[in-house]
Formats: sequence, C-alpha cells, structure tokens
Amino acid sequence: MRSKRHAGVAITGLALALTICAPAFAKDTRKVHLTYGASLNGKQLKEGIYKVEWESHSPQVTVTFFDGKNAVVTAEGHWADRHSNSPTNAFVFDTGSDGARTLIEFQPAGSQQAIVFGEGTSTSQASESKSPTS
Repeated sequence: MRSKRHAGVAITGLALALTICAPAFAKDTRKVHLTYGASLNGKQLKEGIYKVEWESHSPQVTVTFFDGKNAVVTAEGHWADRHSNSPTNAFVFDTGSDGARTLIEFQPAGSQQAIVFGEGTSTSQASESKSPTS
C-alpha cells in the first residue's frame, strides 16, 4: 500500500515536471507560402509552399523547411520580441546589392515573437505569406 502511494506521488511529480518543461522544448508547425525565392543557411528556397517546423530551446530555435516530406534546409535562430501580433505568417528578407534575397526572419501568424536567423546588413524587405489552401 505504501509503495503504491509513493509511486502515485512520483508519477504526479513527473507529470507536473513535464508540463512545466514542455513549452521550453515545444515543436510547432505552419504551412506557409514563401512569396520570393531566398537563401537560408546557404541553401536556396524557391518561391512556393513549405511546411515550416520549429523546435524551441528557449531562446534558441531549430527551424526546418519541408517541401512535401523532404527537408530542404534546417537553420538555427533565436526568438525576438515584436511590437504586435502578425495577422499572417511573415518573412523578412535581406536584399544584397546583386538583388539576391536572404531569409533573415520568420514571424508565425498570431505571434508577438519572430525567429531571427541572422543580422541583415543590406536593405531589409518584409513579406507576408498568403495562407495556402490545405
């Protein structure tokens, strides 16, 4: 009887610990439409629809872009606070002098935080993603 009570307390404690820690290591996914081709982490992303999956390691984030079931690119980033919620999935690009775009930020729809991939040094350009049909 006593060991069952200790097991119950241990399981309850473990469940509570997992509930508290889960948001710090949460995975999330969005289907997005990248309106411009751009590079990320040295890989080229063509204009199109992608599944974006990220795993938070607060404040660091690992992000993977999928084309269908195939991972196209994985990149590290960090969370940064923004002043307002984005009504749509939004991207920020750095445009080089040659016109090439580099993806430097992704703000998921409904979030006041954005995932920042790198520091833009040229002209930054924001783009909102149109919601793809599922």
